[in-house]
Amino acid sequence: MACRDESLYPLPYDDRTSGHYLRIYKQTSAVLDFDDLANSAFEVVFESVDENGGADLQEVEFYATHRSGATGLITDEVLVKTVSASAMGLANVPAPTYSEYLRSAPVRVTVTEITTALATLTTDPDGIPLVDCTNLYPDVCPAVAYPGSLAVADQILLRWRVRLTDGREFTIANQQTVTSPSLGNPEEANMTPNITAGQFYNAPYVVTLTVRRTTTTGTVASYTGDYRMAQVAIWSPNHSTVLHELIPNELVKPFLFGSSPTDSTQTVTLAAVAGGLPSEREFTCTYRGETITLRINLESGPNPGLSTASLTTLTGLGMAGAANANLGTVFVPLINSGVECTSTRELYMVTPLAGAFAGNTTLRFGLPRSTFPNRGYYRFDQDGLTPGQVFSISIDDDVDEYGRRNGYCTWYRTVYLTLTKI
Repeated sequence: MACRDESLYPLPYDDRTSGHYLRIYKQTSAVLDFDDLANSAFEVVFESVDENGGADLQEVEFYATHRSGATGLITDEVLVKTVSASAMGLANVPAPTYSEYLRSAPVRVTVTEITTALATLTTDPDGIPLVDCTNLYPDVCPAVAYPGSLAVADQILLRWRVRLTDGREFTIANQQTVTSPSLGNPEEANMTPNITAGQFYNAPYVVTLTVRRTTTTGTVASYTGDYRMAQVAIWSPNHSTVLHELIPNELVKPFLFGSSPTDSTQTVTLAAVAGGLPSEREFTCTYRGETITLRINLESGPNPGLSTASLTTLTGLGMAGAANANLGTVFVPLINSGVECTSTRELYMVTPLAGAFAGNTTLRFGLPRSTFPNRGYYRFDQDGLTPGQVFSISIDDDVDEYGRRNGYCTWYRTVYLTLTKI
C-alpha cells in the first residue's frame, strides 16, 4: 500500500480545464469558380474536439479578407457570419465508422455572403497612403478598400473563431497583424502551430480560397457525359521499384476499378452535383466489385510544375499539350466508399500527395511502367465535351477515416485512372 501527498503536485492536474479545437474532417474545394460565383462557396465538414466529446462548442464566427491577385494588396478583415453549433448539425458518427467527437454536416460560407460583407469595406481602413510596395518586405503594405468585385487569381482569406459555452474563444492571428498591425488581432490568437499545422489535429482556423475558372471556355456543364474509365496503374508511393516487383499478385489484381476483376475499363457518366459547388462532378462506378459514387473537383490553376517524365506520361495517355501550362488538378475530397473491409471499418479514399512515382519498364502489367504523377490532371483549356478528350484521377486508396495514409485494411496504394470522353 502507498499514499500520495497531492499538495506537492506542481500543477492542479485534477482541476484543469481542457481546451478545444475544430478539426477539418473534409474540405470540398479550394477554388471559387469565376464563371459561377453565385453558386461557389467554402464548404467543410468539421469535427468538434474537447473533453466533452465536442459538446462545448457554442458557435463559430467566419471572417473574410480580400487579397488582389494583381497587386497582392489586402483589405481589412470583416465578419461574414456566425454559425451556431446547433445549425452546424453536430452529431455522433454512425457505425461502422467511429469517432469520439461530434461531427458536423457540411458547413457552407457562400461567395455571395463573403462579397456582401467585403462590400462594406469602402474606405482606406488604416489611413496609411498607398505606396509602391515593390521593394518592401513581402506583404508589408497598407491595407486598401475592397475593389468592389472579384477577379480571376484573387484570393479570399477565410478565418474562423470558435466560441465555447463557457465564453472561451480560440483562433489564430489574422493577416492584418503582419501587413497593417493596427488592424491585427494578436491579442486573441491562442492556437499553436502543432494544432494549426499538425496532420493529426488539422485545425488551421484559416483557409485560402482562389478565384479560378474551371475551364477557359466558361462552360458550366464542362466535363460531363459518358466517359470510358481505365485503371492504368497502382502502386505504393512509399516503396521502391524493387519492392513493387515483389508485390503479391493479389494486391495488383483483381483491378480495384473495372467492369470485372480482369477488365480494367468501364463506362461512367459524369454529371454536375445537384446543389453542389460548380467545380464538383460525380459518377457511379464499379469499385472492388461494388457500385459506389465518386465525387471530384476540377481545380484549375497555374502549371503545377510537373517533371518532364510526368508530362511525357500525360501526353502518352492522350493529354497532348499538357506541357503548355493549361493543366488543372483533379481534387478528390475525402471519400467513404461505403465498401466494408471488416465489420467495423470501411475503405476510404483521398487526393494523393504531390510528387510522382518513377515507373520501370520491367514491372509487370498493372504496375506503373511510366512516371505517373501522384495527382490527377485535366486540361482547363478544353471543355471535356468533345469525344477523345482525356483527363485523369488519382486516388489514395485504403487511407484511414481522416485521410491519413496508415492503411486501414490491406496496404495503402495510389490508383491512377484515365477517363476518355466517348
